[in-house]
Amino acid sequence: MDYKVKRKYRKVVRDKFLLPKLHSLGYLEEDLNIGSKELVSLGRRKVYAEVDLVIESYGRPVIAAIVRSGAESLTEYIKGQAFSYAHLSTPSIPLVLLTNGVETVVYNTETGEKLKEVPTKGEASKFKIDESITRELRSKALDKVFASVSLWDETKRLSPYHNQVMRSFYNPTLKTHFNTKVFHNNNYSPNIPQKGEEVSVRVSSERKLIDKVYLYYTIDGSDPKGKKGQLDNGEVLELKRSYTEASPVGEKLIDWWETKIPGVDEGTRVRYIVEGYDSKEDKSYFADGGKESPLGAKSFSYSVEAYNTPHWAREAIVYQIQVDRFCDGDPTNNYDLGFKATDYQGGDLQGVIDRLDYIEDLGVTAIWLTPFYKGEAYHGYHITDFLTVDPHFGDNELLREFIDKAHKKGLKVILDMVPNHSSNKHPFFVEAQQDKNSPYYKWYKFDNWPNDYQTFCGVKELPKVNNDHPDARAHFIKEQALGWLLDYDVDGLRMDHANGPSHDFWVELRAAVKEVKPEAYIFGEVWEGPGIIKEYEGELDGCFDFSSVWSFRELFIYGSKTVSEFKEDIEYLDEYYNSEFILGRFLDNHDMDRFLWEAKEDKRRLKLAAACQFSLKGTQFIYYGTEVGLSQENPCYDDNTGGIIFDNSRDFMPWGEGQDKELFSFYQKLCKIRRENKALSLGDRRDIVLDDKQGIWAYLKSYEDNNLMVLLNTKDEGGEVEIDLNEESFIKEEKLRDLLTSTSYDLIDGKLKVELPPLAVMILKG
Repeated sequence: MDYKVKRKYRKVVRDKFLLPKLHSLGYLEEDLNIGSKELVSLGRRKVYAEVDLVIESYGRPVIAAIVRSGAESLTEYIKGQAFSYAHLSTPSIPLVLLTNGVETVVYNTETGEKLKEVPTKGEASKFKIDESITRELRSKALDKVFASVSLWDETKRLSPYHNQVMRSFYNPTLKTHFNTKVFHNNNYSPNIPQKGEEVSVRVSSERKLIDKVYLYYTIDGSDPKGKKGQLDNGEVLELKRSYTEASPVGEKLIDWWETKIPGVDEGTRVRYIVEGYDSKEDKSYFADGGKESPLGAKSFSYSVEAYNTPHWAREAIVYQIQVDRFCDGDPTNNYDLGFKATDYQGGDLQGVIDRLDYIEDLGVTAIWLTPFYKGEAYHGYHITDFLTVDPHFGDNELLREFIDKAHKKGLKVILDMVPNHSSNKHPFFVEAQQDKNSPYYKWYKFDNWPNDYQTFCGVKELPKVNNDHPDARAHFIKEQALGWLLDYDVDGLRMDHANGPSHDFWVELRAAVKEVKPEAYIFGEVWEGPGIIKEYEGELDGCFDFSSVWSFRELFIYGSKTVSEFKEDIEYLDEYYNSEFILGRFLDNHDMDRFLWEAKEDKRRLKLAAACQFSLKGTQFIYYGTEVGLSQENPCYDDNTGGIIFDNSRDFMPWGEGQDKELFSFYQKLCKIRRENKALSLGDRRDIVLDDKQGIWAYLKSYEDNNLMVLLNTKDEGGEVEIDLNEESFIKEEKLRDLLTSTSYDLIDGKLKVELPPLAVMILKG
């Protein structure tokens, strides 16, 4: 059912069924609070939890209600959401009500018991929740509210030896740094070792499980080998036990072990494995897997190099294209088309070629194509042949033509690579599943051959590739990555689910790529918080910023965050990473609701957020259609089941009259301003106005002799600001010009006084 239709029928159930029933039970109009929301926070996240109705009894909230249409079931998911809202409210709400007009249920939020019927106003007033137990209930409620959207983490120092990165929406018992008997998880420092610099390695183990820890390492790229302290290949170091502490999870102690790997020359790749050894039981535990043999033991590595990333990527404005949804340039490949969000819809490479003038006119500097490889789905991520263009989209020669024509227009080309998994219809996997003696058997991760194997996010159609197997790794690096970079002359590789393959894999891939094409841009999709993303410094050139994308929505759409809080988020991210590591900034992409959809089609909010985005450091990304007002019909998250349908944010690109030309013009200006003013892409920011009450944020961006001032009004009401610029040396004129509107503003006695309209932005230059 269409989402707008759902909302219509839910309103009918509320107005024609629930409200009359409540009135008959003694509740008055003033007792009923429609569309109630509660601001809740966890770490840096601030969002509104919502229910359809909060019902009061004698001035105290007693029931939180969620309403569904008669065609919808009352699911465990919405029950959990209602309970979460009730527990997070202040004061906590003792009852929740779920109804679809056909069925109505009421629960006690403290005990979970179902009531026999909806209580009258007088009966409801007798229900109260014991506030002494609300802390535990609130903690569980936060897990539910933030489960799918929070990608901030908090770094907590647990000892002199270790920082545990805790994702704020994760129960630590589900994801902890102490979840195996001997655990390392690339816990070494410094993060990017320099020539001749010793590297400290730390390992944790269950208390008194082992009495020895050995580290076997090589510096020639070969596999380190050894057991029980006896070396087979490379060098061996013995770690010393240095610290004991309580585990953050469970009632047990853990031992910390430490050693230092000697410094090596620049250009050296250090590979190592870690063995915990119990000499009394003569038993080995290799780190991060528990294997008793060095064969197949988890391998760790780092590279000693001058970590440099492509300069062009820092200033790049990248246009993301979902090939099937962009433009149909060749009707002869239009087979298997359909109208559902999951169907092929006809877009192809010829369509992208046909629209290169449009892309050039927009003003971006690079194009990122999502996967076009032969496969089982329109989006290209269920791949059956990593080296061949899917016939739905064209062929390999057409791809060459696209790349050549894009380059002639000065546009760089980025391809989407999928190293973590393949389709279960890929010939390699089919053979591996049919024959355990196949050379491809070890290319995948079978737990119990043939039908029990590791997958991407539990999707059986996407078996996980074992990129730690030498042949599988060589195929991806040499045949795929280097093949596209060299044979097709692409400029960058976007790595899908980059936190799937091991760090050892990324170190080897980086060395191979940078040796033949130093300016190639290798960046990753790591759906994690900053603490985990930081582990990819020195391996990838950068990663998408999946933390600030939510901060943008909290400030510019929902107002759940103040400008001061948003500013602190951006500062934290800018200062947290190595200066060479490039963050990919974006407002939306193919795996989330479009910004405009969440903003309820308010294009002022989109413009405001986009202007702020384009003023930040990092690669800037535009998701196809955002620049012309493309939204969606249905949400990516089903609010009744909790199911995810990312296809809903991938509607076909509108052309002609279907485009918002004024919004396109705005994005053109943003691209032009960023290209012509390095202060935006490379400059430091200095805040000059930070007014949470008015929602106004003004800051200077400066790089060499290029200086700009950005003013943002994030409130839906006008605001006035006066800024003293007498101390600013870059002000050489008595006027400042808004680069977005060409409007000039006079300085009076060195002061700028302007009225900022609601949800407005200015980018001023002297």
